[in-house]
Amino acid sequence: MKKLLSVMLAVCMLFALTACGTEYEDTNGDDITLETITDEDIINLATGASGLTYKETNIGGLKSSEYSAKNFNGVEQIYLTNFIAKSDVCIYIGHMNVESGNFKLAVINDGKIIKEIPADTFNEEFWFYDLKGTFSVHVAGESAKFDFYIDID
Repeated sequence: MKKLLSVMLAVCMLFALTACGTEYEDTNGDDITLETITDEDIINLATGASGLTYKETNIGGLKSSEYSAKNFNGVEQIYLTNFIAKSDVCIYIGHMNVESGNFKLAVINDGKIIKEIPADTFNEEFWFYDLKGTFSVHVAGESAKFDFYIDID
């Protein structure tokens, strides 16, 4: 009886784990605009995420952060800080390549999206001045295949 109960419990756990990931279908072709995930979902991290890969390299004090995915679904926060006094932030994007699916890289300050980084960004800096409160960067995707390099100072 204990064996049967153990097997049933293991099977239930297996079903529960496989049901956790939500996968979104890409139905708008070459258009990478999100179809199902809303701005509110992005701001509030209302959906889980799966498929994001992070690689950090540190060579001689220079740090490199690269993100990629073959099939990313959901919303993931990749940076978070809180500012008490007015502060400036620079986001450097070395490259961004979205091959398929739907994708958005959003910069958020105090519950509002203040910038959406364009998907074709290459070697650009985005400056944000006099920020106070919570500052974060979120990635959202629906069956997205992408890679990008980001540095936040």
